[in-house]
Amino acid sequence: MAEELIKTRCVILIGDYEQIDVAQQVARFQRGLQRFAQTWNVRTGCTPAKMESDGIAVWQIETKAPNWKVNTEFRLLNWSDVFKDDSRLRNFNRIWRAVRALTDFVISGTCWRYLRKSWRFGLFFLYPVLAVLPFIAIALWLPKLLENLGVPFASFVGLVIGAGLFAVFVRWVDPALLRVVDMWIVLYDLVHLKRAGLSQRLGIFSQDIVAKLRANDFNEIVIIGHGIGAALQSVIMDRALFALPDFGKDGRSVSALSIGSLLLAIALHRGGAWLVSPALRMARDRMVYWAEYQADEDILSFPGCNPVSEFIGESDEPVLQRIRIKDMVDTTAKRRLSKTVYQNHERLVGANTKRYFYDYFMVCCGPFALSTRVEYRDLMVKVFGRDGRLAF
Repeated sequence: MAEELIKTRCVILIGDYEQIDVAQQVARFQRGLQRFAQTWNVRTGCTPAKMESDGIAVWQIETKAPNWKVNTEFRLLNWSDVFKDDSRLRNFNRIWRAVRALTDFVISGTCWRYLRKSWRFGLFFLYPVLAVLPFIAIALWLPKLLENLGVPFASFVGLVIGAGLFAVFVRWVDPALLRVVDMWIVLYDLVHLKRAGLSQRLGIFSQDIVAKLRANDFNEIVIIGHGIGAALQSVIMDRALFALPDFGKDGRSVSALSIGSLLLAIALHRGGAWLVSPALRMARDRMVYWAEYQADEDILSFPGCNPVSEFIGESDEPVLQRIRIKDMVDTTAKRRLSKTVYQNHERLVGANTKRYFYDYFMVCCGPFALSTRVEYRDLMVKVFGRDGRLAF
C-alpha cells in the first residue's frame, strides 16, 4: 500500500433527523473525539464550534501521532431544527398527523415494500401498531370481566384502563416508541415535500459544498450522510455538482460516504421518486467516489441492499461494505427494543472502543483517504502500531 497520506481534510456531515440541538450534537462529537484518541492512542485537539449560516456549525480538529498529522475542518449541516416542533406536538394534532402518515404508507403499499427489502425495518416501522395491539385486547376484554363483577359503565372503565396502561407503557416502559411515530411524520413530509423551509435549507447546504469544492483547500473532501441525511445527500450533491459543470477536469474528485442510509425509506414510496434521479446521477458521476457502510445490527436502515441497484439493476456504486457493531464497541447490557435500535444507529457516527477497519472518527481524522480505507480494509488496523504510529 503506497497511498499518499492525507494532511488536510474537509468533512461535511449531513446529519440524521435528530431531536437534539446543534450544541448537544457538538458536545457528543467532542466526547467521541476523546474516546477515539484513547482507542487509537493519538492526540487530538478541537476548537469551539461556530455557526457560519443557517444550520451550519464548523469546528477545526487536529489529530497527531508520532509519524502523521491531519488537520480536519468539520462542517455539520444540521436540518433537524426544521422539524424541531414535531416532538412538542400533543394530543389530536400529533395523533392526526401520525395516523395520516401511517395510512398513506399502508395504502400506497410502502409498508409491504419495506417488509420485502428489510423485514426488520418493516416490523420496526410498524412497532407502535404492534405495541398497541395488546392494550386494545385488554380494553376489549376488560368490559366483559367488569360486567360480570357488576361494575357500572364497564365499557367506559375498560377503555380508560386500556388507554391508561398504554400511556404508562409509553411514559415509563418505552418512551422511545414516540420517536418511531415522529419518524412516520418526518418520512411522510419528506416523501410529499410538505415541510416548509426544507428546500431552502438544502439549497444553503449545496452552496456550502460548492464553495468548498471551488476553494480546493484540502487534500480530501468527504461528504457524509447519516440516516435520513444519507437520503438527502444525493439531492444536495446533485445540486452542487450541477453548479460546477467543470468540476473534475483538473483531476480532482470528491468522496461521498453513506452510513445507516434511509434513502430507500423515502424512495420505496411512489411519491419519493424525486430522490431516484439524483442518486443515479451521483452513482454514475466519475468525479464522485461513493461508499456505503452497512451494519446488520442497524435495523433502522436497509443492510444488504444497494439503493441504486434497486432501481437500475447492478451498480458499482455505492461501494458497499458490511460492518459489525459488536466488533466496534464493547457490548453493554440489553436494553429496550426501540432504545437499542436507535443506539445502534447512532453508533455508526460514534467513536469505537475497539480498533476496527470501520471507524467514523478515523474517516474524519485519520491519514488515509476514504477510497484507501475501503480498498485496503484489511490493513486499516494492522497498519497502526500501539502508539498510533503508521507501521510502514
